[in-house]
Amino acid sequence: MPQNTAIGRNRFCLLFLRPQIALQAALYALLGSLLSHPSGPQWTLTTLLALLALMAIVSFGFVINDAVDLELDRINKPGRWLPAGHLSRTGALVLATLLVAVVFALALLLPVMLQLFALGNLLLTAAYSLWLKRTVLWGNATIAYLNSSVLLYGALLAEGPTFAVGCVALSSLLYSLSQEVLYTVEDYAGDAHMGIVTTAVYFGPPQTLTLVQGLLLAALFSTLMPLVFQIATHCYLLLLVVCVWLPLLVWIMPHLRHVEAAGIAQACRAVKWVRVSSLVPFLSLALC
Repeated sequence: MPQNTAIGRNRFCLLFLRPQIALQAALYALLGSLLSHPSGPQWTLTTLLALLALMAIVSFGFVINDAVDLELDRINKPGRWLPAGHLSRTGALVLATLLVAVVFALALLLPVMLQLFALGNLLLTAAYSLWLKRTVLWGNATIAYLNSSVLLYGALLAEGPTFAVGCVALSSLLYSLSQEVLYTVEDYAGDAHMGIVTTAVYFGPPQTLTLVQGLLLAALFSTLMPLVFQIATHCYLLLLVVCVWLPLLVWIMPHLRHVEAAGIAQACRAVKWVRVSSLVPFLSLALC
């Protein structure tokens, strides 16, 4: 029985690190490398260490955020690991400390530019959870930057940032910003109850949803930049329509017309899936 308990605890700790999202970040970094140069990164120890450092930063962000937001999550998301009692706040802080140590250890083995990038993003991730999250738009913009900067980080593993990398990073920035602002609408009731002034609390849910729709449309139009500047093929356009434009316009946008809890929750789930599916057209931009 004790052995089974230990296995279960280790499993929860692993899932608590959000390995699937850390892996997604690594895939976006590799996309940045491919956009920088068709051959992608050089598969060396440096590349492996850089990707591991990136994944550790992403996991740290979720762990420290859950530890800081425990009381708020008891209202907004009681099913999460800490409110549900699967892990204590102390345990989460220990994990966060270990992840910081891992990032610093790995960063010391990286070239200077990657080292500065990794440590800078680590500090910004901590600043988000501790201070910036409870601000109007600044916290949302911070996460949007962190998400899009992964592409630039990956480009440094190849030939460095290029125009194609910049185009995709801009689309990622706008999409991530809309996604983060949308999350404040989902958490509106709990945030308002706790007296936390987020974007949705400040502007009100209806106005915030209008902002989300505007940002999503800006993100959509930004995906056309590779076509406008003739660095993309018809294959990119076809995949873009199927994997990004249609899901956003048909699946997500209708849920953003009214402030309805079920619809907002559905939209929040959908934007996560579209973020993953967008890898397909962007990958074709790198390979075709």
